[in-house]
Amino acid sequence: MIEVDLSRHKPAVVVTDVQELFTSAEGPFENTTSGPLLEALEAFLRDCRSLGVPVVFSNYVLRDDRLDAGLLRDAPWVVAGHMGESSPWIGVDRRLERAASDIEVRHNRPSAFFRSDLDAVLAGLAADALLLCGLSVNNAISATARDAFARDLPAIVVRECTGAAPWETEHETYFAILATWTAEVASAEDVLARLRAS
Repeated sequence: MIEVDLSRHKPAVVVTDVQELFTSAEGPFENTTSGPLLEALEAFLRDCRSLGVPVVFSNYVLRDDRLDAGLLRDAPWVVAGHMGESSPWIGVDRRLERAASDIEVRHNRPSAFFRSDLDAVLAGLAADALLLCGLSVNNAISATARDAFARDLPAIVVRECTGAAPWETEHETYFAILATWTAEVASAEDVLARLRAS
């Protein structure tokens, strides 16, 4: 089990895929369950910003011509253009309050590190640990946590601020798998208490 000593690190929050594409009930994935996740995330991000912890939103975005879509090239929501860079669905959910200090990066595979400038952004922030939030625990969160582990970047997955896709039913199992080896899984309350103490 991994435990991250936040007193020895400078963390950044990385929020993956909280785009209306994935969070909106009216969107292609018809997610009617994202409200509580977004409320918890809103409160957590507000507290993190007040403590000086930088917030990075990493969005899943493809080229409009789908040349970078890979194995998803023929997926219906990709063919329909919902994940393309000009899609109205790719922006961060408007229910979340944003700050001028927030940073956005983009990726075109589940991991926020894949073909993105996240490594450079984290280096620029002098961040050496991650607080992972967003969607989904079985996909982008797990992929990003594993890539962080491979980079020797300790990561904490913030439980209440990390959701599942509407069709993912083994939410607790995904958390347990991450906690076995890849990342620490902790509550928002616990993470914030440790940030304040450090």
